[in-house]
Amino acid sequence: MTLTEAVESYVALKRSLGAVFSADARILRSFGRVLRDAPLDAISPDTCHTFCRGTGPPSRFWERKHYALRAFFLHLVARGHLAASPLPGAGPRVPHSFQAYVYSHDELHRLLDATPILESPWSPLRPITCRTLLLLLCGAGLRPGEALRLRCGDVDLAARILVIWDTKFFKSRLVPIGTDLCRALEVYRAAQRRSSPAGETRSPFFCTRTGQSISLASLEKAFVRLREHAGIRRPAGDRWQPRLHDLRHAFALKRLIAWYREGADVQACLPLLATYMGHVNISGTQTYLSMTPELLAEASRRFERYASMRKEDDRA
Repeated sequence: MTLTEAVESYVALKRSLGAVFSADARILRSFGRVLRDAPLDAISPDTCHTFCRGTGPPSRFWERKHYALRAFFLHLVARGHLAASPLPGAGPRVPHSFQAYVYSHDELHRLLDATPILESPWSPLRPITCRTLLLLLCGAGLRPGEALRLRCGDVDLAARILVIWDTKFFKSRLVPIGTDLCRALEVYRAAQRRSSPAGETRSPFFCTRTGQSISLASLEKAFVRLREHAGIRRPAGDRWQPRLHDLRHAFALKRLIAWYREGADVQACLPLLATYMGHVNISGTQTYLSMTPELLAEASRRFERYASMRKEDDRA
């Protein structure tokens, strides 16, 4: 089996299992072009290292290429096409400088208040559509793609339940929502039905005026407009600007702060948050929990209450 044949077989297998697999497929096909369809047993560790390393300073993409090749070679070894992986065992360790943007309450309100600028004669429902999507991302912690893939049959407003199908890590889950968010979804659905006939169960819940699904690219483009209008940006020297996906971070932090204020056992609640957000384990959720002044203040108050209780116990 040649490298090209192995790559195409592997990509087809992954996609048959439901994976999008677009980034890894590009990496593996690029690897095949570099080696010019070499036999599998002719691939050397040096060749793999050179491909992953590329040129210039180490980057996150170096890590990404190493991860894609590692999974590919493990697959070939498991199928008996290779005796051992030619990829060096130790993967690169690149410092991660990226930090998610933590929106303040004021900034979230400014984003929502900016949605009328999206109004258009060709798309009169665009402002309420984007407003409802922003509320959903903030209030339920969904990934943007999960919100856009919701079908009418996935949104049970009577039970206040959203059904998220086959998302990241091939997981499906039920997402309970609060009364305020449920009311916002009801308002959007009523506006959508006044504009066009009621959709079928498999029709997209969030859709264009022609009933088509909204693309992630168009939502992100609209979000950039809202963000610029609301004046939300990082300092000029920073590389990344606030993202749509950062609203998911805002949801996780808001939930954690609420648990501190309620006096809940935060450590015991973290697995619940991981399940709600669709993570495989708690470590996936912890990346969303950046330390902020508000969170630090709540944690400090919790510690002060604990310390005062210990002092009273010692006196007794």
